Amino acid sequence: MKRLAAIFVMLFTCSLFLASGAIAADNLLIMTDVNIDKVIPKLAKLDLNDNEDLEKGREFLDRLDVRIVKLSGKLNHFGYDVFNGGYIDYHATVPDANVWIAEYPFTREMNFQSDDTGWWTIFVVKSSKENLEFSFVYEKEGWITTKSNVITVTDEDNTDIAIQYIDPFYFNFAMVPIVEGMVMQMTGVPFTFVNAMVVTVGKSWASMHSDLLPHGDPGATVSSNPPLNFPVAIGPLYFNEQVQPDPAWGYTSKDGGVAWVNVPINTYDITAQKEGVNYDTVRFNMTEADVENGVVLYIASPPDSVEGDNDSAPGEW
Repeated sequence: MKRLAAIFVMLFTCSLFLASGAIAADNLLIMTDVNIDKVIPKLAKLDLNDNEDLEKGREFLDRLDVRIVKLSGKLNHFGYDVFNGGYIDYHATVPDANVWIAEYPFTREMNFQSDDTGWWTIFVVKSSKENLEFSFVYEKEGWITTKSNVITVTDEDNTDIAIQYIDPFYFNFAMVPIVEGMVMQMTGVPFTFVNAMVVTVGKSWASMHSDLLPHGDPGATVSSNPPLNFPVAIGPLYFNEQVQPDPAWGYTSKDGGVAWVNVPINTYDITAQKEGVNYDTVRFNMTEADVENGVVLYIASPPDSVEGDNDSAPGEW
């Protein structure tokens, strides 16, 4: 609690600099109390969005055992155009969405947002060699509040974060009715959609920032710890090659998508299995606070999803 209180004090102090215009970067998150009396005055003189100033800040803070880490990501506008038909352009993005960190709920009030290009950036000031765990929450009025898997923040920049941010019309008027009807047909009882957890089982090169498509690794099966099977949840539901959850599939298609529906609150580790391939494990923290904050979707998007070491070409096994 003492460390957390110190962080709040630092954030308040930082906000005073921001209010006076002394710190040029308004996307700054201070997550350390190491040498903070020296850190803030130095940052007050720098524009972290300028690469030259950023390097000056890093050179100074390195001597104090403090790091500035640049996190940057893109919100991909994902789904099907229910009005005009056809899939939404793969390169489409979502501007003006709020981005905050579930593990540190005060960040919801810090106004980190995606810009006109759908990209966001946060500069994290942290103690050297002390990793942090961030689950990003994406929210925008009229859209579906979405939470990412846990992403580890190290001393290195991470500038290729991504989220498949589902089109709200596609979700509400197509996906939810389809899933509810599918599950009712599977179980024989009425079903109401509450939430979903989605991963992509991908190739080693899979990324929402790459035009190599499809990025899924076909022929893999997934597992979760603790186990997630009926009746605990509905799933795993593998996506077919038309990018739809399909109970007839028992393994991943070349799309690579897998979903679980109506997942209970818990922490889940998800990975995949396929002969000759090793896969990453992703973690989702599902909490009571998520319910209160309106989180509906939990999505791990490439390159931070269940990626394996299979480097074969798109669509190949």
